[in-house]
Amino acid sequence: MNFKKVRNIRLYETIIQQIRQMIDEGKLQPGDKFPSERELMVQMGVSRSILREAFRVLESRGLVESKPGGGRYLRNVSGFQLITCSAEDIERDALLEVVEAREIIEVKIVRLAAKRATEEEIERLVELDKEFHGNDMSIREYMDKDRDLFFHLAIAESAHNFILKEVISHILNISKELREKTILDYDDWLNLCKQHGDIVRAIAKRDEEEAAKKMALHLSELRRDLLKRCFS
Repeated sequence: MNFKKVRNIRLYETIIQQIRQMIDEGKLQPGDKFPSERELMVQMGVSRSILREAFRVLESRGLVESKPGGGRYLRNVSGFQLITCSAEDIERDALLEVVEAREIIEVKIVRLAAKRATEEEIERLVELDKEFHGNDMSIREYMDKDRDLFFHLAIAESAHNFILKEVISHILNISKELREKTILDYDDWLNLCKQHGDIVRAIAKRDEEEAAKKMALHLSELRRDLLKRCFS
C-alpha cells in the first residue's frame, strides 16, 4: 500500500483551486469580471496580500488579465471557443501563447548555443539526451523529474546570455505550472523528447542554421500537438 506525500498547500493556492473549480462548474466564464478586491477579501476571508499573490500567479500563467482602472477578468479563450469552457481549456490556450513566445526566443537561443557552447556544455547536453534513451532512468522518471525542462535550460546556459537565460527560465516555469505534460498526449510528449537528439547534434556540429531549424520544428510540433488536443 503506497501513499503519496502530503503537500503543504499555501493559502493563496486554495484561492486558485476555488477559481478553477468555479470555471469547471461553469460559474465563471471567459471574459467575466472578478468582484473588487474588497468584496473578494470579505467573501474568501483572506488578506489583501494573499489575494494579490493568488492573482499574481494567475496573471503570470496568462489565465487572468488586469485592465488599468477596469479590474481583473478571466482570460477570453482565443483560437477556439467552447460552449462550456473548463479550467483546462483556458490553461491550454495560455500554453499556446507560451509556445509562441518560445518560438521567438528559443530559436535565437539555440543559434547562440551552436556558436558559443563550450565542449563541456555540449557534453552536458549529450548526457541529458542520453538520460532519455538510457536504462538508468525510465521514461516516466525522466518525465516526472522534468528533465526536458533541464535540457532546454542547458541550451539557454550554453548561449551565454544571462538575460535570455532568465527569460526562458521564466517561460519554461510557466509551462510547468500550466501542467503542459498533463495536457499533452503521452506519445506526443515522447516524440517531442526524441527530437532533442537532433538539436544536440546540430549544436555539436556548430551548425547554427540546422540547430535553428530543428528547434523551430520541435516547437512547431509542440504547437501542433496542443492544437490537436484543443479539438480532440
